[in-house]
Formats: sequence, C-alpha cells, structure tokens
Amino acid sequence: MNTRTATLTIAAAAAIAAALAGCNAGADAGPITSATRTPTSSTMPSTPTPATPTATTVDPAAKESQDRQAAELVWRQFNRLTLTMASLPADQLEQSIGSVAVDPLLTRLRNAYAKLKAQHEAGYGQTISYIAWPQPIDGKDTAVLNDCQDGSQAGYLDTETGNKLTVGTPNAPARGTLQRTPGGWRVANSEALLGETCTPGK
Repeated sequence: MNTRTATLTIAAAAAIAAALAGCNAGADAGPITSATRTPTSSTMPSTPTPATPTATTVDPAAKESQDRQAAELVWRQFNRLTLTMASLPADQLEQSIGSVAVDPLLTRLRNAYAKLKAQHEAGYGQTISYIAWPQPIDGKDTAVLNDCQDGSQAGYLDTETGNKLTVGTPNAPARGTLQRTPGGWRVANSEALLGETCTPGK
C-alpha cells in the first residue's frame, strides 16, 4: 500500500454546541375560592411537582446524524477551497481558510496559497465527493471519514497561459480527520491514499 499524507492537513474540530433551552412549564397557581368552605390557609396542591424536571436529551441517532452532516459540510467546503483559494485576495485568505481548517492544516493552506501565487497557478473545475463513515462519531470531538473522490474534471492550470497543468482522477480515495471546535467542525488532516482506488459509497 502506497499511502502518502497529502500536503493539506487540517486539525480543526469545532463542534456546533447547540444548547437546548429547557421548557419551563409554570402552572398558574391562582387561589381557588369555594362558596361553601371557610377560607383555609394556603395549602400545597395534592399533585406534587417533580423534584427534578426531566433534562432535555438528544437522541443518540439524531446527534450522530447532525454531527455527520456538519462535518461533511465543512469537508466539502475544504475541498472546494483547495481549488479556489488561489483566486482569493490576500486579505480574504485568513477568514476563508480559518472557516474550514485549523493547524497544522491551516499553516499548510497558507503555504500552498503562497506557492500557487508565486507560480501563477490556480485550481479549476470541481471535485465530487462520495463520503462514507468507517466508524461512528459517537459524540467524540474527533471524526474520521472516507471520501471516494472524482477529480477527473478538476486540477490546476497556469494563470498566465490558461494551460492545464494537472488533471485529477476518478475513484481516488482520501481520508479526512476533523475536530470539533467552539466554532464548529474543522478539518484537521487530509490524507490522499495514492496508488489505490475506491468505489463510491464504500
């Protein structure tokens, strides 16, 4: 197996921590008057209120689905950014890469941007992702996904001549590691499994 860690590696784990506000059901405790009874001192209702209200819990399957959707969204944004970032003005770079990546990938994206600019290169086309989950996230702050990518309509070109320099391939396996952060999921590592092929959805 010829496995090589791709140049771009993101260590980002920002989890969208959704705080569920508990619903306070406050009963209206207005006095009940009776025409036939003499007033009595205030008495407790016969039905006791629960000592501890049931805490709002998230169904594990629903939480897993939410985490996967959020992680996949950031992963796809990262893949698009690797092809489009060379066209970004320098003053927009940090915000763009910071929204999908953290160190060490964040630094690698900065270096890749500088190299592309210096060599007058830019990405073109779009990579299509077919994501599969080798293991559940299970509420953890690290997530690992597999991506069978079709990059046959994407690559890099010379911005001065317009000539295509590279063209991707279909069925190219990649592995992404993401981390949960206060700002949401971020890609922590992107690994291309060179010399291997994959089947979409597997």
